[in-house]
Amino acid sequence: MKKENGITLIKICIIVAIIFIIATICAFIFKETNEKKELNKYIYIMEQIQEKVSLVRTEYKVWEKYNPNESGNFYTYLQELGYSNANNASNPYINDFNEIIKTIEENDFKDNWNSNIDTIITNYCYFSQEDLEELFGLSNINFEVIINFYTGNVISRIGVKDGENIIYRQYDSSIGNKLVISNIYNSEIIPKFEIIENFGLSQKVKISLNRKESADIKDIYYYSSSTDENKKICSKLNGYNYNRDENAVYFYIENSGDYTFIVEDTNFVQYTQIEYQFNLCNPPQMLDGMMGIYWEENGNETRILTEYDSKWYNYSKNDFRMANAKTEDGNYWVWIPRFLYKQTTEGTDIEFIAKKTKLATSNKSMVGYEIHKAFSENDEISGFWIAKFQGNIKEAELQFKPGQTLGVYTLNNIKSRYKSLVDIKLRNNLDIMNENELEAALLLADAMGKSISNNLVHYAGGSPEENGFKENVKYSSSNNVYGVYDLITSENEITKNSKWYEEGRIRLVLKNIN
Repeated sequence: MKKENGITLIKICIIVAIIFIIATICAFIFKETNEKKELNKYIYIMEQIQEKVSLVRTEYKVWEKYNPNESGNFYTYLQELGYSNANNASNPYINDFNEIIKTIEENDFKDNWNSNIDTIITNYCYFSQEDLEELFGLSNINFEVIINFYTGNVISRIGVKDGENIIYRQYDSSIGNKLVISNIYNSEIIPKFEIIENFGLSQKVKISLNRKESADIKDIYYYSSSTDENKKICSKLNGYNYNRDENAVYFYIENSGDYTFIVEDTNFVQYTQIEYQFNLCNPPQMLDGMMGIYWEENGNETRILTEYDSKWYNYSKNDFRMANAKTEDGNYWVWIPRFLYKQTTEGTDIEFIAKKTKLATSNKSMVGYEIHKAFSENDEISGFWIAKFQGNIKEAELQFKPGQTLGVYTLNNIKSRYKSLVDIKLRNNLDIMNENELEAALLLADAMGKSISNNLVHYAGGSPEENGFKENVKYSSSNNVYGVYDLITSENEITKNSKWYEEGRIRLVLKNIN
């Protein structure tokens, strides 16, 4: 018998049936996913409108000197804002909205509707797509709304189906009955956060998403203790720029404070929040013959490429790295920026201030704070450089280098010699540290929650080895390699305020900086 070849009719039917089943499943999944996306997009837009409405209602109460027992002049206020449609008589969609209300009341959608409030059409103002863009700054909205500014209620002319209900409106959360929709959230992907450049009184930030794991970034929101607790959008910040090739957003932070960033992509998926503290302060003022330095993770000392290098310094509590520099003679210096302070039974609190002012970079009220005398005793200065280590005289040179045996001197002996023992370029800015400058360095450590060990130290940095200070960070005011060393020891540290015959360790400062 001859063997049959090819595909039989039965096989073809089976294949077609399998393809049909797969196509049906895919279509169902696609439809469900698309509906979910449309729902969340709709809710997102309604919440954007709601935030604007809530802001208007809040500002109106101030404008009107609001009395809940009086009728008020809401229409007058809205018209002053330029809301030309703030009059129900000019609402061309009254009949359409009445039809929507009738449909809702005749069907099973009442769980998402409050007829006692939503049917009072006379209190509503009409907003077209163009109005929403022009008056609220909201774009890419494909429907009209009516808004009741008295109740904070927003009703859209179209609705979106959520299960068995159609959603038409959303209330202000202060009224109640706010529609609760959980954002699509992905906790597995952590956005990458970087400080790209540090200008001292501002920092350039980059936030990015891995495109292989996510869609493009749509928006980034933030909460900040420097302004208020309301969510804001980063696109309003200076320098905001979205780079699609990198799927990254750039912007500048210009106020100190605790920030929480929320990244949302074009599918309305939100990712793990980023929390970061910015402590902006006066940037280090370099003098002739100085170079900024920092330490790599492997401990190698590295010279900064520019004054805006993000690796150079950071005066925030969660990443405390003081600015360090070396002069051409090899001595090390640490920058102490200008600050206000307040001491209570709970400890020391400091606020950095901009330039030579008394204005905090956080925009907070500074009641009870005072500017430290280290910055105002003689000349108003933006900060000063303090020797990183206690000094010793070696081969007729005054050295502030690690690993050196520390000397003991009298104030009289040092006063007559210290300017002749250092680089000639620095002499006009050089002085013996006074008690206020010593206290400023100690207060900065205390405010950052750092504790300095009180031990007998015979060597600069606590070790006879040149690089030993990198391991002996307990002697540092920052508890890391970036701090001022040997501020607290069992040996007396003489200052400019000491008596001429007092003996002790010596430390210099560089100041009178513009």
